[in-house]
Amino acid sequence: MKASVSDQNNLIELQRIDTAIMQATHKLKTLPEHEQLTAIQTRLAGSAELLATAEVQLTDVTIDLRRSEVDVESVADRMAKDEARMSNGSTSPKELEQLQHEIATLAKRKAELEDSELEIMMSADGAKEKVEIIKRDEEGLKQLELEINVRLENGVAELEREIQLKKSERTLLTPKIEIGLIDLYEKIKSNGGGIGAALLIGSTCDGCRLVINAVEMERIKSLEADEVLRCEECRRILVRI
Repeated sequence: MKASVSDQNNLIELQRIDTAIMQATHKLKTLPEHEQLTAIQTRLAGSAELLATAEVQLTDVTIDLRRSEVDVESVADRMAKDEARMSNGSTSPKELEQLQHEIATLAKRKAELEDSELEIMMSADGAKEKVEIIKRDEEGLKQLELEINVRLENGVAELEREIQLKKSERTLLTPKIEIGLIDLYEKIKSNGGGIGAALLIGSTCDGCRLVINAVEMERIKSLEADEVLRCEECRRILVRI
């Protein structure tokens, strides 16, 4: 196959454009923000579960605390009533003794309840603090997610502009190349990892990076400039510098 030197040079320029499009498209799919957002969303999902559990624990301990407060108030009320009966002067000695015994029992019970109440209060404070910490962490993650989304949008927009620019350049360049050469290039490119044409630099194919043997190089040197070359190894179109 033959093609003018101009067509072959334009083909290399087309390959550069296609390579730039391919690289920008790959970057678009592999922007680090994608992975970062996935990690944050995973952490947010875990945080939501932790928060739900912590809030249930806070609710339970709050109920326990209120129940404990009611128990203490109930015992305190009974003690107050007994003390009022003792001080009204109308109780018999036997009743007075019974009241004193009951007040002592109630005082002991009240002390036990107050100790239990203190423990529950400490648990409630701990549960409340845990909920607040999880919420703060969640707020921080959401703020970070927002910032990363902005970076992602900017990165995507920039790469999409680059791809669109290169596609416009390709549209302008393609009609300048003989159609048969384009068809061959496209066929090789589809099977060659996006590379259909490469420069012959010295005796090395810039497509597969392999050195062409001396015999083949002598044959290449004997060919006319418009002869379309193919690498014996990777079969890509070779363009002489």
